[in-house]
Amino acid sequence: MSEEINRELLKGMSMIEKVAHFCVLIGEDATVKIFQHLPKNVVEEISTAITQINSVDKDVSLAILDEFHLYTRSKGFISSGGFDYAKDILYKSLGKGEADDVLAKLSRMKLAAQSFAYLDAINPKQLSDFIKDESPQTIAVILSHMEAPRAAEVLMQLEEDIRVKVTMQMATIKDVSPDVVRTISVILEKKLESLLSSIVDVGGVKVVADMLNRVGPKSQEILKNINGVDTSLATKIKENMFVFEDLLNLETEYVMKILQNVDTADVAVAMKNATEEDLEKITSAMSQRASDRFKEEYEMLNKVKIKDIEAAQRKMLDVAQKMIEEGVIDRDMDE
Repeated sequence: MSEEINRELLKGMSMIEKVAHFCVLIGEDATVKIFQHLPKNVVEEISTAITQINSVDKDVSLAILDEFHLYTRSKGFISSGGFDYAKDILYKSLGKGEADDVLAKLSRMKLAAQSFAYLDAINPKQLSDFIKDESPQTIAVILSHMEAPRAAEVLMQLEEDIRVKVTMQMATIKDVSPDVVRTISVILEKKLESLLSSIVDVGGVKVVADMLNRVGPKSQEILKNINGVDTSLATKIKENMFVFEDLLNLETEYVMKILQNVDTADVAVAMKNATEEDLEKITSAMSQRASDRFKEEYEMLNKVKIKDIEAAQRKMLDVAQKMIEEGVIDRDMDE
């Protein structure tokens, strides 16, 4: 379909109408995921527009998909330095007037992404703690210039009344001058300097700990070698690790939650070479029925390869780690 025909087919359609048609085309599941990252009033506008669609014309649909694809391609070219190429595509597809508007917006997005790039290194909870006392307008500017998933995470960490005010500001915010964006970015970065430096200091340790968690028993040998060079570093890494022994030493209620999310067959393999004491820790966190099923699985096992035992333990550790990150399990209570 030619660009001229596309323009003619979409002539007079607002962006909300185009988005509504796009949502109909991609289906309900994908639309819900998009709505989760949009302000309430925008969701309402799109939803209203969707209800007004009586039929979906094939040619109009293809034109809308072409235009949306065009936006994503153009953003990619601009981000990688191909501004002139992106401009040429948009001029041919949309005409000079509309293309200039899109280019200006995409350029502002690129500038904003560069201005607030340092926020990618900060935990959403930590960032929300730092900006919660700023005005709703300032917070709205910051979040508006972040990727939607990250902005949503930060927004949900704020107090409800602040969250509402910020969302309203984001919904009504107009174009903000590059100078204002830069000023806010510089001030925020200075405030976050101490936090950023601490992230750099411990970030490497956490990465190594996560890696060693997945290495298995060999991690102890690696830690021993590190300890021979830097005892303090080895201690920090060990403190950030979560091994199978730690899982077994969790409170019974936590072990129970983990077991509810792991196949009994995997638990049986994971515990194949365990001591009677460790087996007791596992079975005591099960119901009688689950315990009987586990014992059946366990007794049916003959020779099990070490790598299979380690893989099964890794499955349990992955479930536990996810629950720790989600706050379902509190490790501090067990230390």
